[in-house]
Amino acid sequence: MSDGYLQLRRIVFKGPKGDSNLDFLSGVNVVCGASDTGKSFLAESIDYMLGGSELREIPERAPYGEVELDLCVSTGERWRLRRATSGGNFTMVDLDQPDHAETVLKQVHAHDKTDNLSGFLLEKIGLLGKRVLKSSAKATTRSLSFRDLARLVIVQEGEIQQRGSPFWSGQFTTKTAELATVKLLLTGIDDSAVVPAIDAGPDSAKQIALIDELLADLASEIEDAGEDRDEVVAQLGRLEVSISGQRQSLDLAQRQLNELLAQRRKVLEERSSMQDRLSEIGELLARFDLLRDHYNVDIDRLKAIRESGSLFSHVEAIPCPVCGAKPEAQHIDATCEGDIDAIVFAANSEIEKIERFLRELEDTVSEINSEEVDLRGSIVERDAVYRDLDAAIQETVAPDLRGYQASFTELVEKRAGVQKLVEMFTRREKLEDRKRSLQDDGEGSVGEEPIKAGIPDSVAHALSSKVASILTAWNFPGECHVYFDKQSTDFVIDGKPRASRGKGLRAITHAAVNIALLEYCQERGLSHPGFVVLDSPLLAYFKPEGDDDLALKGTDLKERFYDYLVKHHGENSQILVIENQHPPRHFEERLVMNVFTGNPEDGRFGLL
Repeated sequence: MSDGYLQLRRIVFKGPKGDSNLDFLSGVNVVCGASDTGKSFLAESIDYMLGGSELREIPERAPYGEVELDLCVSTGERWRLRRATSGGNFTMVDLDQPDHAETVLKQVHAHDKTDNLSGFLLEKIGLLGKRVLKSSAKATTRSLSFRDLARLVIVQEGEIQQRGSPFWSGQFTTKTAELATVKLLLTGIDDSAVVPAIDAGPDSAKQIALIDELLADLASEIEDAGEDRDEVVAQLGRLEVSISGQRQSLDLAQRQLNELLAQRRKVLEERSSMQDRLSEIGELLARFDLLRDHYNVDIDRLKAIRESGSLFSHVEAIPCPVCGAKPEAQHIDATCEGDIDAIVFAANSEIEKIERFLRELEDTVSEINSEEVDLRGSIVERDAVYRDLDAAIQETVAPDLRGYQASFTELVEKRAGVQKLVEMFTRREKLEDRKRSLQDDGEGSVGEEPIKAGIPDSVAHALSSKVASILTAWNFPGECHVYFDKQSTDFVIDGKPRASRGKGLRAITHAAVNIALLEYCQERGLSHPGFVVLDSPLLAYFKPEGDDDLALKGTDLKERFYDYLVKHHGENSQILVIENQHPPRHFEERLVMNVFTGNPEDGRFGLL
């Protein structure tokens, strides 16, 4: 039994230029808003600060070098964990005694020790020193780590949609330990009393037992797929033919698009070249205007010289006003180098030359003006050609290409799924051959019976009832008859395996299982971390997948979901929901809500 439950209080990213923090309270916390604002990264960061191996590299993380996570325990203790964003060990501060020195907590789990983060957290929730079954065939156990619990309370977006059991990561090598962890939470009993089998050397019976486990897992997956091997192989062949034909259509459409893009680029380059020439013509015409003005000024000046010279040559000679010398006695030629007639003649010649230049200039301007008109007409033609090409690209070729790409991608994804089924059949045949070989060889004798693993029937029934009551309260479609299938280690709802439903129903039922596990443990005083983080549980309202999800979208499940959480989770527990969509408006005052707008001018942009 345990009275120690954890709750998140604050996460802070610290950097030299500032910090970014987000606070949490008891009860229901919702982080919602635009995509690509760090909502899923928040769930990853919480997992990282509870022992995750590494923090995903995103551009927004670069200015921060350290992460802090504040936790409180239902016993009243408050702690702060610090860790570098690059990984490594943790430091811990007791917030009730902040003057005390920081304590270093190792990243790596060590059994029954509290000098590591896992052991420290396990002690707070009453699970320190527990062991879980590792192999039922060999009757071996291993130490319980907090990481075994983390995946049950921090459910990432990719995990909440998975087809597998909410209790199993999908790795065969860890399945026994993961189910043993769930059993420990549901019963409070660990596997420390299990006595390992005596290793008497190679034993075919043990190998056969292990093969039987693998065959049982494969049989469950093959049964869920509901396909026959011959049909799957035939389907794979048909898919290969379809993919080949689709690839040819895709290549042809891509070539057409590339040709049109090249033509459009060429037209754009030609238009740009013409526009450059127009700019050059504009500059030339401006310069020619200045040159014309200069020629006209020169002509006016020369005409003035000519007229002055002409007037001077016709002025009557008179006695000198200074010395009184008569005209015939004056020595003008001796004292003045000017030859009026020569100057007038030169001015006339220069005027004729400049006027010739001016006529040539006007001819050049006329030619350039004609070129400008032609260029503007050519640009209009190029614009029309560009619009036609762009319309062909945007309205015909590009949509066709996207359609081919979507169909090709869909076929490839479908082929991958079919190939996986074929591989499952092949793997089953190899395991069966190996099992027959061991049986025929008669190696060894029948060993000990394997340890019975999994959740007890009575406990599984009680947990299934809890899941059913939650789904009923959420107005989940159907009668909500739920039972736990031991073979698939997953729940069957109204006679249909949970894993075979649409993505949206898998997400919401996964959330129901995690919340049921929390409530089951708290109602019975059993150990549990005490909080649940759900990333995108209401996926069906965002991206329906198939008829099941569409039926779910048509219900009031979203409102019932939040109403149930608000009523059932207050001061003694904590739920963090991460979603794109906002909760219904009338719930906003009954829960803690942080909105990431994705807009730097409006509210909070995102996590960082």
